[in-house]
Amino acid sequence: MSNNTQTEDTYRAPRTRVEYDRLSTQHELIKAAMGGQLLRCPVNLSRPDLRVLDSGTAQALWPLDVARTVPATATLVGTDIAPQHFPPPEERPANLTLLQQSIHDPWPAEMRGSFDAVHQRFVLAACPSADAARAAVAGLWGCVRPGGGGWMELHEGNMHVIREGPQHGAMMRFRDTMVSAWQNGIGQMTDPGPRLGGWLRAVGAVDIVEEVQVIKLGAEADDPEQGDRAMAVLLNMLDGMKPMLAGKPGHPSAEEFDKLRADLIQELNEVGNYWEYYLAFGRKP
Repeated sequence: MSNNTQTEDTYRAPRTRVEYDRLSTQHELIKAAMGGQLLRCPVNLSRPDLRVLDSGTAQALWPLDVARTVPATATLVGTDIAPQHFPPPEERPANLTLLQQSIHDPWPAEMRGSFDAVHQRFVLAACPSADAARAAVAGLWGCVRPGGGGWMELHEGNMHVIREGPQHGAMMRFRDTMVSAWQNGIGQMTDPGPRLGGWLRAVGAVDIVEEVQVIKLGAEADDPEQGDRAMAVLLNMLDGMKPMLAGKPGHPSAEEFDKLRADLIQELNEVGNYWEYYLAFGRKP
């Protein structure tokens, strides 16, 4: 199973150690927010012939975790546009295959209609428009096994919704800075999360479930470890954008990025805030 076509790397965030630290922290943050679950959709993970696809797998953190919970006879496939960031073969279980694949390209014929669970997390934000994201969802949906037993689960964010007000000035500046960076700097979507259910309905999914997870930051968090993780994700986002955009027209200077970072740390440690992410899953009839 392979895709030998040349795939453009459309991931616009920096591929640096800071970014991969963010993805690692984000993985643990979301797993904890889901109570340790890796999938919400009701797929039987104990099936010996289980087939699972993780699109946009990056360092394959998610399928590596799944591999610890499913039979060794299950088939796990992770895909990404940047195979240079896959873990080396010696660090992968025998039942995990990693392949280069863009969500914007046609999926290989042997992958279509073959997976019991198709999972994708925080990938559609990289689409330049809602139309492109909708098309990507339709392409991914083609990999779900038909006949009533195949599911697709999508996770995405919404950068716009935070707690606002006089006590949250730094967080509001952060939100506005990142929205501008995403929309005008790297050309990505800022609010795919609320659209997931509609995109699933558009491809014909049934039994759709939509959830909103509230991720509390800093002082607002019930669990200090989760609060720290959530802060780390935001700070790594800011640190990733600084070398790409600082001083460019319409974006803060390097000094303004540094001031925002310091103000954000102080404010979140004192009063906290939150951000939301959405998950939705649906079954293929």
